[in-house]
Formats: sequence, C-alpha cells, structure tokens
Amino acid sequence: FLSRSMRDWTFARDNGQNPQMSVAKTYVQNWAQMKEKNIGLLLWGDVGSGKSYLAGAIANALIDQEIAVRMTNFSAIMNDLSGTFEGRNQYLDRLCSFPLLILDDFGMERGTEYGLEQVYSVIDGRYRSEKPLIVTTNLTLAEIRNASDTAHRRIYDRVLDMCVPIICRGESFRKRVAEEKYAEMKRILEGGSK
Repeated sequence: FLSRSMRDWTFARDNGQNPQMSVAKTYVQNWAQMKEKNIGLLLWGDVGSGKSYLAGAIANALIDQEIAVRMTNFSAIMNDLSGTFEGRNQYLDRLCSFPLLILDDFGMERGTEYGLEQVYSVIDGRYRSEKPLIVTTNLTLAEIRNASDTAHRRIYDRVLDMCVPIICRGESFRKRVAEEKYAEMKRILEGGSK
C-alpha cells in the first residue's frame, strides 16, 4: 500500500454509501475465476467517488486470504524507477509478479515521453504476464476510448483489454468529510467564544 491507513480500507468499515461495493465483494468472492481468466477492473469516475477505497477493500480482502497484492500509483513507480537504471527490469518484473496489481489514480502521471514509456512498460508487462490488474482513474471512459495520440492509445487499449469498466458515482466522500470537519470546527469555535 501507499500508506498504512489504506490497511483500514475494508468491506467491514464501509459506510454503505458506495453502490459499487457489491461489485468489489463479488470480485473477491470470485477471485479464482478472475485470476484464471485474467479479469481486472477499471474503476472510473469523479474525484472522491470511492474508487480507491473500493480497490483497497479488494486488496485487503485478498491479502487476508494470503494472496499477494500490490497497490501503488505511477507517481510512486516513477520515483522508484528514477533512483537507478540498473534495477529497472527487475523492478518491473516484480510488479508483474504479484497475483493482483492495483494502479491508483491512473492518468495523473506525467505526460512526458519518458513518463509515458514507463507507464507503457508497466501496463504492457502486466498485459503479457496475463495477471489481473485493477485501475482507478478520474478519466472518463470516453477519454480512455478516444485518446488523441498513439502513446496513450497503446496504453489504454491494453487497459481496456484487461479491465472491465465500472463507473463509480455518487457524492464526493472527501467533500462530505470536509463539510463535517468545517461544521465541527465552527461548533467548537462558537462554543469556545462563549
């Protein structure tokens, strides 16, 4: 995981606000078939719609079954790769060795030629490994299907081949939490000034 707090992203802690949670649970319940048939998920939707939480809940449920899962993002991958050129192939091979790889915030990576090459290397490596991939993204399905340049089309084509698109809709969880914190702060400040 990218942070220890993601270990708390579980089905048991779900607040019941995400209608796609049943898809995530079904994915875990049918993990053997998903793995065998190399079926992943493309969780797409607006900011704060619970995509990362869904992916984390899947990861935690599988980890609890002693299945190795790696959840990361391309920012972290790029940082790891920028440290050394020598271990690049081993690093990419290791990413592809996990039974399930989850790439969070896909499409937010740097659009440089080097950055796109690294994204392609990871996605293509995963594609060739024939192991499931879960991707979360704020990109729309139309943006993914209609990329304007060849570099992105090559990447997105592989993602769509490996991952079933699932739209995540609903109120922004972060916005609601921010509103609750603001209301609490206001209550404290007004109560403290009396």
